[in-house]
Amino acid sequence: MTQSRLRWLTVLLGLMLGLPPGMARAEALYDALSSFDRTMATFNPLGTYVRKPIERLSPRLTFKGYLREAIDVLVQPHEKVGYRNQDFRFLQLQTLLEIESAYHIASGLDLNSLVHAMYDGAYDWQSSQGLYADRYDRSVKLYDSAEQVLRELYVSYRAPSFDLLVGKQQVSWGKMDGQFIDIINAMNRSESAQLESEDYEWRRLPMWMVNTTFHFGSNSLQFLYIFDFESDRQALPGSPWYSPQIPPPGIDRRRPTRTPRGGDFKAHEYGVRFDRSMGALTYGFIYAYLWDRNPVDHVVGTDLVNGQSALRLEGEHARLHHFGATADYATTLAQMPMVGVLPVVFRVEALWTKGVVFIDYSKQAAARLGVNTDATVEHDTLRAAVAAEFGLPANTTLILQGAYYQTFGWDRSLGYGFGGGISDEWTLIPLVYLSRPFAFSRDRLSAQLTVFPMLSGPVHVWQGVKTKLRVTYKISQFINTQLVYNSYDGGDSTDFYGQYDKWDNFGWELNYEF
Repeated sequence: MTQSRLRWLTVLLGLMLGLPPGMARAEALYDALSSFDRTMATFNPLGTYVRKPIERLSPRLTFKGYLREAIDVLVQPHEKVGYRNQDFRFLQLQTLLEIESAYHIASGLDLNSLVHAMYDGAYDWQSSQGLYADRYDRSVKLYDSAEQVLRELYVSYRAPSFDLLVGKQQVSWGKMDGQFIDIINAMNRSESAQLESEDYEWRRLPMWMVNTTFHFGSNSLQFLYIFDFESDRQALPGSPWYSPQIPPPGIDRRRPTRTPRGGDFKAHEYGVRFDRSMGALTYGFIYAYLWDRNPVDHVVGTDLVNGQSALRLEGEHARLHHFGATADYATTLAQMPMVGVLPVVFRVEALWTKGVVFIDYSKQAAARLGVNTDATVEHDTLRAAVAAEFGLPANTTLILQGAYYQTFGWDRSLGYGFGGGISDEWTLIPLVYLSRPFAFSRDRLSAQLTVFPMLSGPVHVWQGVKTKLRVTYKISQFINTQLVYNSYDGGDSTDFYGQYDKWDNFGWELNYEF
């Protein structure tokens, strides 16, 4: 911010605070703000008094950390929404501490770790009968197990033509919002419709694996051998984002889910990726043989309960074959109207999945009548996205992304399945993202707008729109803060966004890196 603008801002701020007008008082306020700005520019207590002394004592050790305070507040609770008692105001009151370290053992050889500590006060700091998930799973409010605290731990060996990483880690294969070829790790999806690509780094669930990449010329070939298993973690009953349209349990009886065991060689997973760079164009292909991260209910029998036929259900994860492709092309468009030279990056990602298992509700109805069926069917699915990212004047970024999901052989009796249309045969999300920094703040203040409209067919057609407005201010190189507003509009109560029509919320975050 220029000095003249800061001076006039302090005059205006002084008047708003009721201070007597006068340049002397304005100068005093200006000096105070300037002093605060200079102090915050170097404010890094954990880096100065913890990180640097430790690194001096152990020159082979490097580490960094991240502390985040995040608060999401409903605009207005609505008591009864569908089957939910929405008598709470805070969706999260979360403190997250991350510490990443690397110990240099020898040339090219390092030991890496990533530790998480999380506490969500939403369950403790408000009186609510609708929030009770922590009674059944304490991890929704506190990471209290070694598996959750020790997020990553792996040994890495890097050479010019060869990389090898062995241990607990996450692998990011995709770049787009919506997870198209980003399929290796499971995800913590407890935030449901609020989850976006900017959250993936925090919400992926790392797994134990061998990850090796060969580099030859402009090509790379990556192999993954995964001897661990993690399922997606969905919003639990009694958590803030649990769907208001899910009814209470009926008379059907549910057995424990059959989960793949890491100690069983036959349960291990595999993946391979090939990438090639040709100047401004990069492209790649993937294949992965993985478990579906979400179990599907199979009918394993029936019982008679109070004169009614009840199903015995058992959740089971299916093996899936994934075939994917990705490409990026960077170019510059010359002599464009109004903007002149326009840098642009085009991206595409697509994933074809074979043999996805779906619940078939018509077969479930037949099973209640005594028909011998597990009430599941298999279908192939496709999900793909095309995006264009434009570098507009004044450091403004515009991204247009079209995301498409398709279930082949779909009919109205199907439930949800991996990669297919969202509660429908096909789904289209034409995402729009706009980001702009403000020059008067030396680009420290910026605003981002993201719009997620959802179309589908042939049943739902319009499933609503999510709009996200975020204002970010970079206090220093170590600290930034942001205000966020999320709104959910349109669609019916059974639609993906429509069911969260009463979940409009404000958010505030304070992020400190050291």
